[in-house]
Amino acid sequence: MKKLGMLTIFLISPLFLSACWDSYELEERANILGLAVDLGDMNEIDEIPKVTHIEGETPASVEDTIYKVTAQIAVPGKIKLGPEGGTGEGSEKTAWVLETYGHTMKDALANMQQQLAEKLYLGHLQIIVVSEDIAKQGIIDISDYLRRDIEVRRTAWMIISEGDAHSILKVAPPIETVPALYLAETLNNAVRFGKLPEEYLGKFWINLSDIGVDAILPIVKPINNDRIFVSGLSYFKEEKMAGTMLPLEIGAYLAMIGEAKGGYSFMVSLDDAVYILNSQKRSSVIQVDLQNGTPTAAIDIHIDSELDEEINDGRLDEKKIKEIEKEANAFLEKDVLLNLIKRLQDDQSDILGIGARIRAEYSDYWKREVKTTEQWKKIYKEMNIKVNIHTQIRRTGMEWD
Repeated sequence: MKKLGMLTIFLISPLFLSACWDSYELEERANILGLAVDLGDMNEIDEIPKVTHIEGETPASVEDTIYKVTAQIAVPGKIKLGPEGGTGEGSEKTAWVLETYGHTMKDALANMQQQLAEKLYLGHLQIIVVSEDIAKQGIIDISDYLRRDIEVRRTAWMIISEGDAHSILKVAPPIETVPALYLAETLNNAVRFGKLPEEYLGKFWINLSDIGVDAILPIVKPINNDRIFVSGLSYFKEEKMAGTMLPLEIGAYLAMIGEAKGGYSFMVSLDDAVYILNSQKRSSVIQVDLQNGTPTAAIDIHIDSELDEEINDGRLDEKKIKEIEKEANAFLEKDVLLNLIKRLQDDQSDILGIGARIRAEYSDYWKREVKTTEQWKKIYKEMNIKVNIHTQIRRTGMEWD
């Protein structure tokens, strides 16, 4: 019996010692760096490949849905490292762009896998581009597939494109060999410079799931096929895109949520003179309250800025500085912040998370009066939201009268 036990252990032990039995070498993987999703048009194709279903057996709920999925796949051994890497013209040699169609995301990628010898791998996915048309219809189907895939990193970017999403993946910058890496780095640097919120894919999913908060995503468009322009933020009502905000409004949104790093400049006119102020540091406090059973909110914002430019003004003293600050406060409050908040309320998009704050601080009210997300949207649309902003000029440059 002792010998039989030892023999059994000897035979079973290799099962626990065999590491990486299902591993793939880098050359055996089709590493997808970027994905673009557009609405497909049957006039562009003869038929959708049938890999996950058979003829005449497409479920009715997805039969009319056609996704055009574009993938940017890294070519192993062709991506150069170091400063000599960026040529722009060589991006087609370092990244392979494939297109396919499907009724769902998985259906489309299964059709794409059928065209490749290597296994599709999403572990290095940097960016997902979704067309504006899809975002307005609802992004939940695409989001659901990516969320269930264990290979997809939560630090990837999802962005909305003005126009066709696949055109974003075909941007060929002259300073980077792989377009998808350039796009991701553009967005990462925008966060670092205080121009975008840190709204990665994982944060987007959190906001979609959270009660009393709506999600946002950057919106971009290509320029001359060699760079992108971050044209604003798209804000959502649940899983559907409800509207967009301009770059200056992004700065206003970042100020309201208290994003410390300032990154936007704004123009102020005073007595035929023009001044451009650059925000350096931002802070805010959002307070919610119940007044006679009705929720209200107050947002206090403080912005430290510097005077970057003045036109048509030969003097600058302490009195003038105070006048510029006053005019800046009036411009930002009336023309930017209040207009943005009204638009968000009209579109029932609570990207500031006011509902989550009320739910946390006044849970009895939420359970008694609100109960559902739909009811909160109605209350949010009509509630009173006040804004108070204080801009202070800390620096005026080398020149001073």
